[in-house]
Amino acid sequence: MQQAQPPPTGRGGNSIFVKDDKLYSYGGWNSETQFTNLIVFDLNTCEWSDPDIFNGVARWNHSSCMVEAIPSWKYFIFGGESTDFGEGQPRSFGSCVNTSCFMDLAAMKWQEISPEDDERPCPREYAAMSYDERDRRLLVFGGWNNGWLNDLYALDVSKIVGPSYAITDIDPPLGQISGGVPITIKGVGFKEMNIKVYFTSGNQPSESISKNAVDVPGQFVSETEMTALTPDFRAFGDKREAIIQLTIQGGDLTTTYVPFSFFLDTKAEKSLCHGPGVQEENCLNEQTEFIIQARNENEENRASGRDNFKIVIKTREEEPEEIPYEIEDTQDGKYFVRYTVTKECAVDITVKYEDKPDKWLTLRGSPYSATFTADAKPDANSLVGQAMVKAIQKKIEEMQVFMKETSEGTSVKNKDLSDVKALLAVKDKVELVQN
Repeated sequence: MQQAQPPPTGRGGNSIFVKDDKLYSYGGWNSETQFTNLIVFDLNTCEWSDPDIFNGVARWNHSSCMVEAIPSWKYFIFGGESTDFGEGQPRSFGSCVNTSCFMDLAAMKWQEISPEDDERPCPREYAAMSYDERDRRLLVFGGWNNGWLNDLYALDVSKIVGPSYAITDIDPPLGQISGGVPITIKGVGFKEMNIKVYFTSGNQPSESISKNAVDVPGQFVSETEMTALTPDFRAFGDKREAIIQLTIQGGDLTTTYVPFSFFLDTKAEKSLCHGPGVQEENCLNEQTEFIIQARNENEENRASGRDNFKIVIKTREEEPEEIPYEIEDTQDGKYFVRYTVTKECAVDITVKYEDKPDKWLTLRGSPYSATFTADAKPDANSLVGQAMVKAIQKKIEEMQVFMKETSEGTSVKNKDLSDVKALLAVKDKVELVQN
């Protein structure tokens, strides 16, 4: 083979595998040094490269096996001979080892394998190794360690390789804590069998089904897509983060996962609308707008979108005309509603929120109203126009009057506390402030 550049330093005892038109060489040694890195030969360009991927101490004469896994292949290493010759020291035989590791070909990073028990083969080199796809385990046979060996060992790597299906993406990645949000799950290897989607509280995936998980059925769409409805997550209290994994036909949980976030539900009675589109004296033939601010039960502004709102804008006249509108979800809890009126009139605006599928609740303050006049300037329809400035000033004045009246009403100074009517009046003012 004609190479585009000089080859790397010669070596023996290394292992080689091929994936996606690239040849990979790992480990090995020669009379001068030993190798712990991975070098790559591009079969298309005939060029060598060294991606600086190292794996602890050097090893050679090891066993290796490439395993197809989802979503990325794994390259397993077992045993071999290993040592760390000091600079200038004479070369001699190393020591056999019985450790295992693997490389994820997507991450291109080595990871050690720690068996769950102490039972493992004795150190050896030149062993044969293969992969049992049915039981997802590595089979190691024989080898040499001061004599030829004739034993067989199996290493369960199912938690590394994972099942024949995987989850890769979800949309949307968040939803209300009461559940019922339709989600689309992307992945590979899906089958039209019994699918369970698990939401595990926290930010770490599980190797097995956890008591901190709740499951919902998945609906098969294709080998790469399924749908589901999110679960009610309120039982987990203030915990709002979850990891999504799945099983098919009672198999293992996916080794891949995606995060999901829950938020407190939007509450129609806490949410509100503001802007020129729900104020007086808008300009004709100019687009006006108002903002829906979604809020939760704690009266906190929502920080994400995807709520559903239904809006009806009608002229206030004998034969009402419905005005078309458009709504923009800015994905931060705000929704901009825009519409245009072409004649002098007043309009009534009803805003409803979809609390549950096909269950619509009227927003706080709805129905709203707005008026349109030929005398108004286009600036009146702007969120930062003079009309909004005047509306805010008016609200401030109304608030000041309210505060003064309620302050006087709730004060017991100079009042006859033996007078029941006076006490009831104070009570009414206190309740007004609370509401």
